Amino acid sequence: MRMSVDVQLRAITGASEAEERFLKDSMLLLRTAVSGSGFGASVRNALYGYTGWSGLAETREMSGEEIWDRIVMGRECGSTGDHTLDLSVEIVDMEGIGETRLGTPPIRMARWFLDKCIESGDRVNMAALLMHQWMHVSGFVHSPHNIGHDAPSIVAMLVRRALETDFGEEIDAQITALLTLDTSSCGCHPRQRHHAA
Repeated sequence: MRMSVDVQLRAITGASEAEERFLKDSMLLLRTAVSGSGFGASVRNALYGYTGWSGLAETREMSGEEIWDRIVMGRECGSTGDHTLDLSVEIVDMEGIGETRLGTPPIRMARWFLDKCIESGDRVNMAALLMHQWMHVSGFVHSPHNIGHDAPSIVAMLVRRALETDFGEEIDAQITALLTLDTSSCGCHPRQRHHAA
């Protein structure tokens, strides 16, 4: 039996009505991607360069199977899982694209980046960014040596790929390049772990 996973946008702060509407539409695309019939297999079988996960008591690498288990169970850091990716988003004025304190919502997203996605109508890359940042809420970190090949980056790319067939005309190549190359402002690298105050 195939396990299903849901996505819920629990809270949005700092957004205009248009920005909030766009985020909700992007969340619906993310739900479409992660609940698709082949998404679990693509996560389990992906070629990861680094799969670091940092919990309260340990830091370790996870297999593709373990990564998919955290996603399908909707396991945010410290939760037992409810088959739902719970998203909270705060729109802020910042230089980078976004940042999330490891294991701690909300996802902080740059207003300039959100507005750039709105201007180009690119809900697909916004869905990919939401997935990327949820991976940090779940406890996954970036590798300083495998930029673009760690679990948050690969799973975000798999979301984009899952949506390409039906929504490929929305994908803006410049936005894709920004998401692929910029993990520097994320703050979720090993030994840069943030703790909630």
